[in-house]
Amino acid sequence: MKNPAAASSETALTRTDAFRIQTAIQASRAPNTRRAYRQQWDRFAAWMEGRGLDPLPASPEAVAAYLADRAQQGLRPATLKQAAAAIAQAHREAASPNPCQAEGVRRTLAGLVRAAVDGRPRQVEGLTETAVAAICATGQLPRVDSLGRKESPAVAQRRGRLDCALVRTMRDGLLRRSEAAALKWADITSAEDGSGRLALQRSKTDQEGEGATLYLSRPTMEALDLIRQEAPPEASVFGLSSRQIARRIRAAALAAGLDGRFSGHSCRVGMARDLAATGTELPALMQAGRWSSPKMPATYTRNESAGRGAVARYYQQQGRA
Repeated sequence: MKNPAAASSETALTRTDAFRIQTAIQASRAPNTRRAYRQQWDRFAAWMEGRGLDPLPASPEAVAAYLADRAQQGLRPATLKQAAAAIAQAHREAASPNPCQAEGVRRTLAGLVRAAVDGRPRQVEGLTETAVAAICATGQLPRVDSLGRKESPAVAQRRGRLDCALVRTMRDGLLRRSEAAALKWADITSAEDGSGRLALQRSKTDQEGEGATLYLSRPTMEALDLIRQEAPPEASVFGLSSRQIARRIRAAALAAGLDGRFSGHSCRVGMARDLAATGTELPALMQAGRWSSPKMPATYTRNESAGRGAVARYYQQQGRA
């Protein structure tokens, strides 16, 4: 039998104690992760309630059916995994049995991910140094919109300068869209040689909020100078959301006559490829792009890595490369 005093101490948590514990648990994840989990859970709960089922606790069969339904709607593997993680987290926080631990759910998720990977479109094209040069060279040419209206030279100049500064900055810093969207002018400083430094306050993989200092080249600083004008330090550098950044990059690449599937991720991919081509090894590449896992940078640079691999070196030594 337990000591009554011990039992009393075990249950002596106040409402304030519980709130502090819950706050600490929530703070263990980045704000973007918490927001994504909440959105995924809300979608799952709505799906379950639409079928007259209780989302908490959910049965493994219901979770497997939900994931299969979402995959049928075209969700990417990463989003399917995130949905399962959000469902599992909600059950853990409620001290309910975790349906995602069931063998049936795990095998269903693995099968859906494999099917999606086998049928996925090819990787997004990277904005290499050559591609960025093409965007900056053609960016200020007036464009015609879907209604046949042509930009004025002044509008085209402003848009083109912003596009050039955007892709150059994102490439130098290997920035994610969210990181570029969050930049303030106070985050950018100049060095004596004309280059610059970018103080990245927080990133996706920087859970502790330590930040990072990134290098900006002289051409990038010159492009930024053209768009700053009299903007105060607290102003947004680009004044664009993450989605707007992705759309501008795709439009700029198309207008420059570049072939491939471009996205807001293309600047990171392009710089990673250029770094790998010049001999940058995977650990240094991970540090530059703030990747916590080697999987993605290794995938982005597999063509460049193959060109520097054992077989390539063999033929180079034979003079038959």
